[in-house]
Amino acid sequence: MSTKKPLDKMQPLPLLIGGQKYANHCQIKDDLPSVVASASALVFSSASEPYQILYYCANGKHNPKCLTHKKEECFAKNPHLRPQRQDNKRKAPNASPAAHISTAQALHTSVFSKPKLHQLVVDCGVTHHMFHSKDMFTSLAKNTKLPVTTGDSSRNLMAEGIGTVSLLSNNQHLTFPNSFFAPKLNCNLLNLLKLFDELIINQHKDLFSLTTKGKVLLHGKIENNLMKVDYNLPTAHRTMLNDYPWHEILGHVGKTVIKSMGLPSTATTRKVCALNKAHQLPFKDHFEPAHLPLDCVHIDLVGPISPPSISGCKYILTIVDQATSFKIVWFLKNKSDAFHHFTLSKKLMETQHNCSLKKMVSDRGGEVLDSHFQQLANECGFVHSFSPAYTPKHNGFAERANRTILEKTRCMLNATKLTHSYWSEAVSTASLLLNYVPTPSRHTLWTSLPPRIKKLRVFGCQAIVMTPK
Repeated sequence: MSTKKPLDKMQPLPLLIGGQKYANHCQIKDDLPSVVASASALVFSSASEPYQILYYCANGKHNPKCLTHKKEECFAKNPHLRPQRQDNKRKAPNASPAAHISTAQALHTSVFSKPKLHQLVVDCGVTHHMFHSKDMFTSLAKNTKLPVTTGDSSRNLMAEGIGTVSLLSNNQHLTFPNSFFAPKLNCNLLNLLKLFDELIINQHKDLFSLTTKGKVLLHGKIENNLMKVDYNLPTAHRTMLNDYPWHEILGHVGKTVIKSMGLPSTATTRKVCALNKAHQLPFKDHFEPAHLPLDCVHIDLVGPISPPSISGCKYILTIVDQATSFKIVWFLKNKSDAFHHFTLSKKLMETQHNCSLKKMVSDRGGEVLDSHFQQLANECGFVHSFSPAYTPKHNGFAERANRTILEKTRCMLNATKLTHSYWSEAVSTASLLLNYVPTPSRHTLWTSLPPRIKKLRVFGCQAIVMTPK
């Protein structure tokens, strides 16, 4: 027997309740023109106010309890009826232009159209620290390029190097190693997860601070849901790593020489060069001009040097050709060996240039006042000139060559932390590099061949020796 009552026998109270539900449905339908399906459809205004359950359609089926649309208008059942969205309509009217989610080798989430100078954005969506100004880098290797893909597919960037950034914030020096240099990036981004091992974020209204081990390291302001930190650049000199190797490879030469060779140059002065190249003001010497190789050579002996070299040498014999400034160095165990090595150099130079030595200039050291030098000059027919006693300034060519060689030697030894017993290897390298660098290249003037600088490596770098089987 059916328990259903005819419509005219139903109580008025359920009819009123049903009418009220339909009125509520119409009001909700007007307030919510489009309902986005989610895991929960419970909408409430506060804990004390009543709520309304909204049913939704999913899995290609129409939910009969959903009263916001008819079955034939259901987007879940008829997906072809769903209107296509335009890309330029996806953003909310008040959406900030700063939040593009990026994924690539360097993922970042914030790109600004008008960034503020000296400001960082702390972001948990980046995989590396990224900076757009190379002035912030204390060292930068620009031989590495990595793509940076943003959420806007038309705004792909390129990281042009990796290096170390040093900044001043909260009166503290902060260092960020392995940072990306992206010059087209509109803001500087800090990876929140890479900053510190133990990190506590404190927030008060629109201010925040990052604390680690009870010490506040960064603090800033929250704008557009982004944590921004103000910073200043340290006053210390900043150098580029892509210039630094050539400065070392060429024996700590000046920026003018590096620039004249078509290599990247830097305007900074390095501490190791300033300490090891300090000298008195130059003394203007007077020598007759030499136009061809072997028109005049200058010799000088340096030593004794302590500690001795690995091979036991204590002296350096320097021979400089005045016309080309080409330098030859010999390492001696005793001062008496100077004559023998000068004779070898004289034969070598005369054979290479097919001409004879015309003049030799030296100081009045005991090693060159020896009768063997005077006898050699008489036999070969060249002039042996002496500078005044106790005035090394008058033997300017050789003395200046020795000073330059020893300056570079000290720079290379101190930069590589090698012991001073390697001074002979450093002197030999410094002499070779001085002949290689222009103005013009002494090597080119002496041999008529260009130097092969691509085969050079930094003095003191690690090398692997292959032992033949």
